[in-house]
Amino acid sequence: MKPFLFSCDAHIAEPADLFFKNMPEHLSQFVIHGEKDGDYRITRIGDQVILKVKANFHAHKTGQKDASFSAQSETADDRSCTDARDNFVSDCAVDTRRLGARDLALRFQDMDRDGVDAELVFPSLGLMLPRIADREGQRVACQIYNDWAWDYCKASEGRLVPAAMIPCIDFEDALAECKRTAAMGYAAFCLWEGLNNYNDERWDPIFAFAGENNIPLVFHTGVGDVNIRALKGPGSGMFNYTRQMNDAVDIITQLVGGGVLDRNPKAHILFAEHSAGWLWGLAERMDEIYHGHAPVIHPKLSRLPSQIVRDQVHCALQNDVGSVATRKGVGIGALLFATDYPHSEGTFPFSGKVVDRMMAENADATMEDFIAVLGGNAAKLFKRANLEAKVAERARALVDA
Repeated sequence: MKPFLFSCDAHIAEPADLFFKNMPEHLSQFVIHGEKDGDYRITRIGDQVILKVKANFHAHKTGQKDASFSAQSETADDRSCTDARDNFVSDCAVDTRRLGARDLALRFQDMDRDGVDAELVFPSLGLMLPRIADREGQRVACQIYNDWAWDYCKASEGRLVPAAMIPCIDFEDALAECKRTAAMGYAAFCLWEGLNNYNDERWDPIFAFAGENNIPLVFHTGVGDVNIRALKGPGSGMFNYTRQMNDAVDIITQLVGGGVLDRNPKAHILFAEHSAGWLWGLAERMDEIYHGHAPVIHPKLSRLPSQIVRDQVHCALQNDVGSVATRKGVGIGALLFATDYPHSEGTFPFSGKVVDRMMAENADATMEDFIAVLGGNAAKLFKRANLEAKVAERARALVDA
């Protein structure tokens, strides 16, 4: 038995025609849609190509390349082909296919198989919503997605907690959609990366509203106007995926340095798929700058940057279980677990083994720490999702066992 497991990063897949069917005709040039072109999958906004990736890009993780492998041919070597460090599999008998991206019944089967009790879910096509550069087009497209996602996740009876996609071109539009989706029952608001304006006091009403209503503001990697292929050539794959944590660093530093978090102490922010081990170093660096360059630091804050991070900033970890050590600098409340289902870079179907490794490699952490990281912190953060009783019930069961 393990603690209640809440994944703070997972995805649902919209109907392919969601935006085609629901965008008003005068906004048809802003319809997000995907298509297969030979060996590539292309995502477009209207006629504009936004993203192009090879269709079998992640076959080494999802099992698609060897989906015909028969269980009858399994050997001892096949059964042991899981990489002991990263829990990856390649061309082995373990079925790593994700079956529940669009089918709730199959999704629950996958979650049960992986030991996952609940998930914070982001869109798939809707990850491109920030790329709609038109104010009305982005606002309406976010409303279309949010209406669909709420209805879709309602049938999960609380196992799927959707994040509302908030239009960020205009501050009034952002606050209005926060209020509209909060009234629906949403437990998370997703904002955009790459805006480079999170030091602006015009964010205050949005962060104040989120804080007063116990709704965290979440950021998912690559969801925004960011260059996900910043480097070309040798090393670009390593560079481009690693640097995604830099987007989180920029947002945190702007929100802390600009005073938005300090002025709105009830607001909380969460970063999904940015890793977590760097957070302690960032907090210490901001303290160093706050003191060492005091004459140019404005506004002055009521708390040290590191204390603001400890009080209000959270990061999700996946395979990077060493990040648990970060609790020593920023507190255990800053850390939450994620699987990134159904994306292949996530932990499915080996999340249980990742949790085992987390516990083994952080022997100085307590069971209370692991209960917090795996689900307890999420229960406190997503109060509207009614998770606290479920986490507590599982914790009692662990003690009794």
